Amino acid sequence: MGPTVRTELADARDGRARQTPVRTCVGCRSRDEQSALLRVVARPDGSTTRWRILVDERRREPGRGAYLHRDPQCLRSAITRRGLTRALRLPAGSEVELAEVEERMAQQST
Repeated sequence: MGPTVRTELADARDGRARQTPVRTCVGCRSRDEQSALLRVVARPDGSTTRWRILVDERRREPGRGAYLHRDPQCLRSAITRRGLTRALRLPAGSEVELAEVEERMAQQST
């Protein structure tokens, strides 16, 4: 389980404050609530050296995930720093296809 943050929302069952999961953006390395970040997962694209990075909107896809802010700057930073491939534990020298993630971020920024 990842770290959590207490919020002011009271749980209806027992009156205690609910905890909200906190994740770290692999681009800017800042921590934020899980709901504010976009989860991505890697899927092999027919070979062991080529991977497709897919957006996991429901946060239920199998495999290791990484979190990014919905900001194209965070994606560029994650690519430059190799934070995305490191967080997803992809093999060294792997090619990644980010078309779906870039498209989703472009849709959300307009």
